[in-house]
Amino acid sequence: MKLRSSVPKITGNGPHREITAETTYARMAPHLKRIGVTRVADITGLDRVGIPVYNAISPRSFDIISVYNGKGATKIDAKTSAVMEAVERFAASLPMRPAAIASYPELKKSGRRVLDPRSCNFELHHAYSIDTPISWVEGFDLMHESSVLVPQFLAGYYMSYHEVPCYPVSTTNGIASGNSLEEAVCHALCELVERDDWTMADLVSNRLGKFVADDGAGPIGDAIRAWAQERHPSLDPSTLPPRAQFFLEKFLDAEIAIEVKNITSATGIPSFQAVVSEYVADSFSRSHHGIGTHPDAEVAVVRAISEVAQSRVVDIQAMREDITAAGQPVEKALYHVRRSNRANPDSWAIKPSASAVRFQDVPSHPSTDVMDDVRLLLQRLRARGLDQAIVVDLSAPGVPATVVRVIVPGIESWTVDRNKLGPRATQAWNSALAAIHSAQQRLRTAGSAQ
Repeated sequence: MKLRSSVPKITGNGPHREITAETTYARMAPHLKRIGVTRVADITGLDRVGIPVYNAISPRSFDIISVYNGKGATKIDAKTSAVMEAVERFAASLPMRPAAIASYPELKKSGRRVLDPRSCNFELHHAYSIDTPISWVEGFDLMHESSVLVPQFLAGYYMSYHEVPCYPVSTTNGIASGNSLEEAVCHALCELVERDDWTMADLVSNRLGKFVADDGAGPIGDAIRAWAQERHPSLDPSTLPPRAQFFLEKFLDAEIAIEVKNITSATGIPSFQAVVSEYVADSFSRSHHGIGTHPDAEVAVVRAISEVAQSRVVDIQAMREDITAAGQPVEKALYHVRRSNRANPDSWAIKPSASAVRFQDVPSHPSTDVMDDVRLLLQRLRARGLDQAIVVDLSAPGVPATVVRVIVPGIESWTVDRNKLGPRATQAWNSALAAIHSAQQRLRTAGSAQ
């Protein structure tokens, strides 16, 4: 596998595609039947926000869902986005021929480069042990520029599987499509960083703040909660660039307040979470959110805001099989799409920060080349101790789109799969907890002195 050294973007800074959405859709349209899509529908008008949202419907999908969604600034952007999500899921669930069937120790002993299933932040399946022979497929490690075997179950996306899997749940995290290998890899890396940043922000600003504050009620508890929430502050909406303002104003014109948080982590790759909260009916989810990550902060914040619009419309349509009634219990792996008719106005994601951050103060790395983005993402991951980025090409034959799974061992994804927190999440929790305990002591000492 070889990535090109340069993949110029069509309009310079901002968009991350090498061809237009119109060209992508024109290429894909003759192949919709091949990937199982029977209808592509405009569902924008179901909500009053007005940001374009489309469905691509695949009735015979082997996925947990048969309705795929896309959003964008224009109808063709949203339409193309929905189709590309459908091809991702289709390609990722196709059968693969294993390159090896063996246990991890057997492959390691033979001298082959192989990924240890325990290095990823997933619980192991109760029936699997490290000595169990399983199917392996070949991937390519971008950081070491070498082939490496990975568990087939981790590479693809499966609702059922032919053998004991190494993990109890198959997820789509790190599966992405594009007009080319480079585009797909960039999209997948952004998604992995997004879920990692979201996990860290949720742990520190949401869960840790509540955990410690509840342990110490009163003024000190309130101060600790505020401290934790301010670790990931709101964006000052007046400082957003024009393209992001366009999306934001769609919500404001619809009289829907929207809160955007800066959840960028130490990687320095811009990440944002956008949240709206509105009562519609007891049966309708009270809040909706979107997450966006990209080296270009403008692209990242636009993704987050537009994803909120998609989330609302998809809920209103209620066609996706993973949509449940508000308040209905869901299994652990689907907790991130759980619906609730309650929303706490004081929760970190909804409550405006005491001190908002200017958009211009968030690190941003605009480029005119997809490969510049890929190189930056790899560099920042390596700097945080994540030294593997393994690509498995899942592309479907005869379909003009590239689909990949990118695997970054050690990256966090707890907010989307509720699977297992890894060492980096533990370190973030412990570091924040130590800072909180130090602050608590100072506050108590100051209170005693008065």
